Amino acid sequence: MLSAAILLAALFAAAFLSCSVKNLPTRNYYQITYTPAKQTLTGSHRPYPFALQVAPFAIQRIYDRQNILYRFSPNQIQYYEIERWAVRPDIMLTDVAFTHLESSGLVNRVGQTFLDSRPDFRLEGTILAIEKFDAGDLFFAHLAMSFKLLRASSGTQVWEYEFDEREQVYQREMVYTVRALTSIFEKQMNTVVGQLDSLFLSMDRRARETGPGSGGLPSPPEESAPGDSTHEDPGFRIIREER
Repeated sequence: MLSAAILLAALFAAAFLSCSVKNLPTRNYYQITYTPAKQTLTGSHRPYPFALQVAPFAIQRIYDRQNILYRFSPNQIQYYEIERWAVRPDIMLTDVAFTHLESSGLVNRVGQTFLDSRPDFRLEGTILAIEKFDAGDLFFAHLAMSFKLLRASSGTQVWEYEFDEREQVYQREMVYTVRALTSIFEKQMNTVVGQLDSLFLSMDRRARETGPGSGGLPSPPEESAPGDSTHEDPGFRIIREER
């Protein structure tokens, strides 16, 4: 009799656990990924004779987790428990940026690690915001980042760029927010590549003019004639190096 009661209790516990597991919500994992489209810039001399390192991106602490953050106001944030990034966003965007730069054919070599040699330049990025903005009946994908380029040999900064962009999302499901974040990042990476193309072009020209050993000190890109869209400058800054 006792054995039958124990068996019945075990079966009941197993059935209860089975139902509980079935009722647990399934976590959804997302990633920002795309296949970079080939850019054609008039006047570009790609690939430029440089080696470029893409350093691991930094990230603001509140975004340094796999849970996707959504914001109601500047002072109120929450984290989704079910909606998550497949990997932490700093790792994810570093990898996507590396793939974009590598596929662009911008320079002779792009890498994340350089063990056998030193790169000429190091690209550093900081994720300032990566979130869903919830305004009640309106939703926005929000991505903000800053970039800077440094000479690897001296640590001298020669270029910087920053963006802060929101794109409205018309469906509540998270996948649409992730698609909007992907669109923003791809567009901004195209801008980064275009600006670096203009910068490297001016460096390469300066190096050819001054001869070997000059280090290709940067000079501002030549001003374009009115109506000339070659290497448009949408707001980045070339930082002059001190001799």
